[in-house]
Amino acid sequence: MLTVCWIAEWSTAHTSSNDTDIQILTSAVSVFSYDMYRKIGFKAVNVVYSPLSIHTVLSMAYMGARGDTENQMKNTLRLKDLPSPHNAINELLHSVTEVKDVELLMANGMWFNPDFLQIKPQYQKKLKNLYNATLETFDFNDPGGPERPINKWIANQTKNQISSLISPNTISEAMQCFLINTLFYNGTWKSPFDKYLTHKNSFQLSLGNKIDIDFMRQTATYQVKMSAVENVDVIRMPFTNERFAFYIALPKSYSGLRDFEMMIVRQDYERINGLFTNMKTELVDLMVPKFKITTSVNLNRGLKNLGMTDAFGPLANFLGISENRWSITDVLHKATLEVTETGTIAVASSAATSSIFSLGVDPLSFIVDHPFMFFLRDDLNSLILFHGKCTNLTVQET
Repeated sequence: MLTVCWIAEWSTAHTSSNDTDIQILTSAVSVFSYDMYRKIGFKAVNVVYSPLSIHTVLSMAYMGARGDTENQMKNTLRLKDLPSPHNAINELLHSVTEVKDVELLMANGMWFNPDFLQIKPQYQKKLKNLYNATLETFDFNDPGGPERPINKWIANQTKNQISSLISPNTISEAMQCFLINTLFYNGTWKSPFDKYLTHKNSFQLSLGNKIDIDFMRQTATYQVKMSAVENVDVIRMPFTNERFAFYIALPKSYSGLRDFEMMIVRQDYERINGLFTNMKTELVDLMVPKFKITTSVNLNRGLKNLGMTDAFGPLANFLGISENRWSITDVLHKATLEVTETGTIAVASSAATSSIFSLGVDPLSFIVDHPFMFFLRDDLNSLILFHGKCTNLTVQET
């Protein structure tokens, strides 16, 4: 199983849900994001990932799970309070992707080995109707190997941003299937930064030493919340479509990120959600790094630690997908985030600012010059699209 954040297409008929189901689902994805952070983010130098992408690809598998496998996946995905999650997912994905002024695209697909798996017609129908998923078989006769057609599909979905995601000889005749989700966000700042103001400055690492990196700077009106939780200051940076925003959670101390992360470890989710509420509009002198990071991670261990154990072994029960016995081999996730003066083209996260210059008011200083956490959020749905942290911006890939 593979989850990849990148450009994608999305178009199918709406499936009716209700606002309550959407709220339960977005809460589930947000809590799942914090669960993932505890497993993959806590010990990382830099990390970026899309909880929505991971949650979606696992939900496609969950739709065919039965017995203990189904119950474990339901708990891991935080869906125990949602009786019809797939209709809600369908509605949510439409709400998120059918927007103007930003490019937020998604695609789903399943490739399988017909010698091992005979996919049930009912599952195929649901996969196409609810997830708008492509369903194909491995082509072992392709001269470029079975990986080539999948890579070609991904390249088409990503406008050739990715052309060779799956390495040659990855797919053996014993492999049963790939489930793939791609997600891409491209947003433009409401108030772009002036490139001529970008300059080198020091970024202080958690152990006290410093590195020189490029910083963008401008004075503009933003929503902020000072000392929101655990001595953390928060700034909301909106995109042209203001329902989407990039939040930076900046500890007051250069070594304070660890204390903030401990709140996630303690699962104090209500306090974390308080980061995004009751913010005040201020004139801000903002200085923020210009950076790009990439994360590639195998999620198997983290998902097992969250209780999703049977899906990976001989006890796996996916009889809703096929009468053939099969299990998940790997859940892989790759995400990329890039923040520039004009906006963001990112596999994972993006940034935004609002600019209304006010004369005669001393601006509030918000200098992002030490380790911080970030969130790319759909505020209309209270949904975390991407989540991560930066502690050493000279490290681009982990």
